[in-house]
Amino acid sequence: MNDTKDRLRRLMVESLRLDIAPEAIPDTNLRDAVGIDSVMGLEFLIWVENEFGIQIQDEDLSVELVDSLDALAAYVDERAAEAAAARG
Repeated sequence: MNDTKDRLRRLMVESLRLDIAPEAIPDTNLRDAVGIDSVMGLEFLIWVENEFGIQIQDEDLSVELVDSLDALAAYVDERAAEAAAARG
């Protein structure tokens, strides 16, 4: 999962045009640490979908997905595994 979290950190900096190093992004409390609002959160999740080739289900959208790299990385890994299994 560390690779996924590293990719998410880089993607967050790129997609939200943050002026911080990816390594400076913490694992949790991202909304406060990085200043993510709801619009930024949705924009970031769209980038995540494109980067990882997954679709985030509407019922899975939550503040926790945008506030915790641990939760988001686990979700992305799970969805990517499901997508790979579906492709055979």
